[in-house]
Amino acid sequence: MNKILSIYLFNKKQNPYLIVLGVLSITLMLLRVKITQDMYLLFLIWNLFLGYIPYFLSSEIKTTVPGTYKFYLLFLGWLLFLPNAFYLLTDFVHLHHNSDLQYLFDALLLACFSIAGFYAGISSMLHIHGLLEMKYSVKKCWRIIATLCYLSSFGVYLGRILRFNSWDIVSSPIDLFFNILKSIESLHAYEFTFLFGTFILIVYGISYLSSDTKTIAS
Repeated sequence: MNKILSIYLFNKKQNPYLIVLGVLSITLMLLRVKITQDMYLLFLIWNLFLGYIPYFLSSEIKTTVPGTYKFYLLFLGWLLFLPNAFYLLTDFVHLHHNSDLQYLFDALLLACFSIAGFYAGISSMLHIHGLLEMKYSVKKCWRIIATLCYLSSFGVYLGRILRFNSWDIVSSPIDLFFNILKSIESLHAYEFTFLFGTFILIVYGISYLSSDTKTIAS
């Protein structure tokens, strides 16, 4: 993990928008702690770090020889951590009305963290999309991207609704497996996965079609 962070931080092609969004989010959090003396939302910094991991991994994947064990391990790690980037959007459930001013500030704070995480996830997917385009047709690339969006959405469901996280695949694999099986019979799981996955896909599609992907994915 330290190697991945080092590669990102010292890479001249690092994405400046992710740095700005991350610094802004953490600055607002520290300001909130300073003003309110309340550490309630401090967990958002950890969530943001987890949300940035897919971008760190996809940045490394771009420089790894395809077909090697390292490539597949990095890709598997990326796939497991990708839902964390979009998970931050669901942290709005922690928004509570204590006073009008604090409510607005917390809404701004959560928005900054959510945008930062979502942008990291979208940028990370652009990395992978670029690699897919080297091997597959346009239609097949988009089918894979759509699948990734819905898999990520299901991952968010496991995290937000069933309260699992990426580490549980190692620490509680059996419990996770049986809960996934139960989710197959849950209408709520299908509804959540479809709606949130479609939202991710729409945002990704707009980002891909309306922006310079070389700039975003750098």
